Amino acid sequence: MITFSLIEIGLFSIFLSNWFLGFFVYFKERKNILNQIFLGITLTTGFWLGGLLIVLKLGSSFSLFGGRLAFAGASLIPLFFLLFSFEFPKPQKKSLLFSFFLFFLSLIGISFFFISLFSPLIVTSRVKKVVPYGITAKFGKLYPLFGLYFLIFISWGIFNLFKKIRIIKTEIEKRQIEFFLIGAGLSLILGSLPNLILPLFFNILGYSQLGPFAIIFFIVFTALAITRYHLLGIEVILTEILVGLIGLLLIIQIFSAPTVLWKVINGSIFVLFCIFGYLLIRATYREIKRREELERISKAKSEFISITSHQLRTPLSAIKGYLSMIAEGIYGEIPERLKKPLKNVYLSNERLIKLVNDLLDISRIEAGKMEMKFERTNLEELINEVISELEVEAEKKGLYLKFEKPKEKLPQILIDKEKIRQVILNIVDNAIKYTKEGGATIRLKRVKNSLQIAVSDTGIGMTKEEIAKLFESFSRGAGGRKSWVEGAGLGLYISKKLIDLHQGKIWAESEGRGKGSTFYIELPIK
Repeated sequence: MITFSLIEIGLFSIFLSNWFLGFFVYFKERKNILNQIFLGITLTTGFWLGGLLIVLKLGSSFSLFGGRLAFAGASLIPLFFLLFSFEFPKPQKKSLLFSFFLFFLSLIGISFFFISLFSPLIVTSRVKKVVPYGITAKFGKLYPLFGLYFLIFISWGIFNLFKKIRIIKTEIEKRQIEFFLIGAGLSLILGSLPNLILPLFFNILGYSQLGPFAIIFFIVFTALAITRYHLLGIEVILTEILVGLIGLLLIIQIFSAPTVLWKVINGSIFVLFCIFGYLLIRATYREIKRREELERISKAKSEFISITSHQLRTPLSAIKGYLSMIAEGIYGEIPERLKKPLKNVYLSNERLIKLVNDLLDISRIEAGKMEMKFERTNLEELINEVISELEVEAEKKGLYLKFEKPKEKLPQILIDKEKIRQVILNIVDNAIKYTKEGGATIRLKRVKNSLQIAVSDTGIGMTKEEIAKLFESFSRGAGGRKSWVEGAGLGLYISKKLIDLHQGKIWAESEGRGKGSTFYIELPIK
């Protein structure tokens, strides 16, 4: 009876899941260069694992072939890894010179593949099983050059990806690279590097039993990137891999069962598992389709808002201009009875313009197209500008508007001055709107590696439930709706998004209804 050790079962499971992931991603979009390179990585990793399985399972007769197949597969991993780093996360247009350069790099990797498989220059003798270390073989004259090639290409690829993290502006693409680097890094540290370093000291080729299993980190973290950040394919990949691995273990359990009765029981379990596994995969696929449809609807909504807002802003600006000229008497003296209605029309038009601008900001932020112009800025001066603009409104309501300046000299920070001014203006303006008696106090201080702005008022206050929903779009507290009926609930949502773009924090605190509120803004010192 054929028996399998736990190590052999584990290696075989990793081998199958690795190839399955590669082919699944490839057939999702066969013309995509990234998918093609990713398939190359998984295939060559599979050759490496397959060679090790031959050595472990078929014994000394096939050990030399198995060892050479393993190192032939390993010789292409750094090549595909480097090519992947050039193309990832988005394929780039290449010049003719750069294409020739990539062709030259490919020739180096392919040369090592054939040298490893068909000559004694990398692996010279039969591979032997050594417990608990793993398997070993004497290495040939070109092994140091092979190790140098491996380290240079892998290091080059990692350098490319780290360089892209600093350049790329899209957060999703940064997370894609980070997930891929974590998986690849763990696989290299635990799997590849020990196998390159050990021969240099002990004059043997070998692998630690931990080495092949380290590839699981690459598979899992790449799959996480696929799942969470749409790296190469669809979330259903993870579900199918899980179902496939469990199905494989159930098949092994059928053949290794001690009696016919247990074979029948395990077979029945396998059939039931196949049915429920199919239903699980289909449900996952439907959920993903539903989510993609929601994303398309959300994108269409943002585009509609953006187009509509642009179309509205032009006539509203024209209306504002004509109203201003009428109010100034350019078209003749205005009767006294029309002055108040004209003023109300002007204010209503201003509110419409603000709403349109807010909708445009939202569409730009959600589309990732908000332009940021960072410059060194003195926050104290910026707050003084906001107070100068709003102190007239506070005086009209009989409210105080104080600024408690910092006792120490604070550094200038790198921010988009107009965006942060918009946030502070919105917070202080809200404090005035929602306060009937007393006023608002603004404080500025340093908190560790950030500058903190606190805006406290003696206004209507908020409940915990209202605070929890405060920074959502079109969300306003019950007290806010009663005190100021004209707001749309977009100001705080936009403020949070703008602070997020600065890698800062914004939050609110209140002891309850009628006890005032305090809004905090923290911006990192860079």
